[in-house]
Amino acid sequence: MLTNTLTCLSRRQEEAREVIFMPEVFEREIGGKTLQIEVGKVAGLANGAATLRYGDTMLLVTACMSNEPRPGIDFFPLTVDYEERLYAAGKIPGGWFRREGRPSTAGILTARLTDRPLRPLFPKGMRNDVQVVVTTLSADQENDPDILSIIGASAALSISDIPFGGPVSGTRVGHVNGEFVINPTFAEVNDSILDIVVAGTKDAVMMVEAGAGEVSEELLLEALRIAQETNKQVIELQEEIVQKFGRPKFQSPTPATGT
Repeated sequence: MLTNTLTCLSRRQEEAREVIFMPEVFEREIGGKTLQIEVGKVAGLANGAATLRYGDTMLLVTACMSNEPRPGIDFFPLTVDYEERLYAAGKIPGGWFRREGRPSTAGILTARLTDRPLRPLFPKGMRNDVQVVVTTLSADQENDPDILSIIGASAALSISDIPFGGPVSGTRVGHVNGEFVINPTFAEVNDSILDIVVAGTKDAVMMVEAGAGEVSEELLLEALRIAQETNKQVIELQEEIVQKFGRPKFQSPTPATGT
């Protein structure tokens, strides 16, 4: 795995360094707050990278792929790592342990939430190692970074040369005091009778994860509709980024049947 990860420093990345892009920030108002996606500034050796900001929550997402398929496997080796950082919340580890510990349950669930809508969009039979790393730069304790993780992973993959059938987006919808709330804060989720996350492409819903009290079918369907409409807005933003920063997709060789 280490060898495959290091292949980000590959011929394709060396060629990519010859193309110089000026950093640019793309913005869209989502749920009454500004979603910012910045590309072209950091992680230049990754196949694709993006920095996202929503409120004062910020993430860096990078995507890398190995040059060659991994031999002897019959599955797609996609890894999504969600890297929590105590400094993002203004905390510094002290005492005997001065390093970050293992991922929390929330971190593991965020990685899985990010993985699920991405995995079906890679080419069937692809065996190249792909690693998506999501690093928390700032956590404002109000806006959940899990939605940004989905959006950032999609943006990084979409502008890269990694074969990917996106972009995709994710939206959380709550229902507080009789009104729908797009990407509610932690406090609003606690007061909400509905907590639903919808991820999808421009044409279809890819994933639904929800928790709720007793709600009507009509309310649930309306939440799905609102979430998918919001996803389309974020996808349009990503398409603007791809139009300017997107790279030609790498054609991964398909292994023979049974390998």
